Amino acid sequence: MTTDEPADARVTRAWAQILEWLAEYTPPSYAALRPGASEEEMAELAAASGTDVPAELRALWRLSAGEDGVNGSGLMLGGWALMPLDAVAEVHRRQLRIQEEHGEDPPALWEPWWIPFCSSGPDDTVSGLCLDARTGEVHRWGRYAERGREYASLPAYLELMAVSLEAPLTAAGPEKPGMLRGALVWGPPDGERGDAWVRHLGQAPPRHPAKTLGAIREALPHDERDAFDERRDALDLAGPEAVAAFLDHWWGRAVEAQEQLEDDIASALRGNIMAQPGRELAPEYEAALPPALRHRPPSFDEIRAALRHESVRGRFDQDRLHAIPPHFPALLLRWWDIARLMADPRGDRAVRAVVAGRGGARGTRRSQPS
Repeated sequence: MTTDEPADARVTRAWAQILEWLAEYTPPSYAALRPGASEEEMAELAAASGTDVPAELRALWRLSAGEDGVNGSGLMLGGWALMPLDAVAEVHRRQLRIQEEHGEDPPALWEPWWIPFCSSGPDDTVSGLCLDARTGEVHRWGRYAERGREYASLPAYLELMAVSLEAPLTAAGPEKPGMLRGALVWGPPDGERGDAWVRHLGQAPPRHPAKTLGAIREALPHDERDAFDERRDALDLAGPEAVAAFLDHWWGRAVEAQEQLEDDIASALRGNIMAQPGRELAPEYEAALPPALRHRPPSFDEIRAALRHESVRGRFDQDRLHAIPPHFPALLLRWWDIARLMADPRGDRAVRAVVAGRGGARGTRRSQPS
């Protein structure tokens, strides 16, 4: 993929990845998405607003034309809800009416070519995100006439969301992906909802070995391989029933060991397992690393060498300097995820935007009176 890929193609790619993630991890949120809009429906919206709908926004709406939300929450990055087209038209009319009442004194509260696409919640449209059809930038609007540029483009916003879901330890800003009663909620949320919210850490499902002698042996803990070798050498390979029983027994043991290693890594991400003195994960945890890392245990030096930009390396050095040993496993995995993402132009753009302080969530939104 090249950096000059059309904006609508970038949106389609990123949203397809988001849909796949939602379907796998948070089925209630996936089910809350509305079907895509027809060309006729988008043409009616363009006629009602008096503004052509940009290609990248059409690409999004072709796949999902809004959401109904789950438990009053939207699923979009930042806690926003994807607006249905009727709400888009209503908000656009309302904002233009407010602009007319405000008069022509600068700054403008709303421009005709601003097209809203996200709101505070499924039933709350007093604030949200809009796309500037002229510049392609994404702006935020608020109840009290707050206005501000949030993202360089709609593709950048959706790509950052996709990256945050695919590699959740790289998620920037105060809002992290998590689950609340099975739905995607960016949090942690406040109050009682925060107690029930579970942060998503992206653990892979257990990796079961193939049912072959070599694969089983490789998956066993090191201190059990001698026993495996001894019993394998004594096995009568001419007896199919004995071979099958041997494979069944040791494959079950390998699966059990690998699932335990997955649990250990999940604990490591919460800071409960020490890394070897500041350098690598202990070798016995190598087999449980996520798929992209299993070819070798990452070290700080390897990660720093893989980061492509000095500004990103500087951020890594700062995190490493302030980390304490119980947090080393999470630090290693987080920054190796970042290095892996930077090998892809989409991930590279998102990571550099985060490190430079652009495009990510900028604190919490202004509190609103009830």
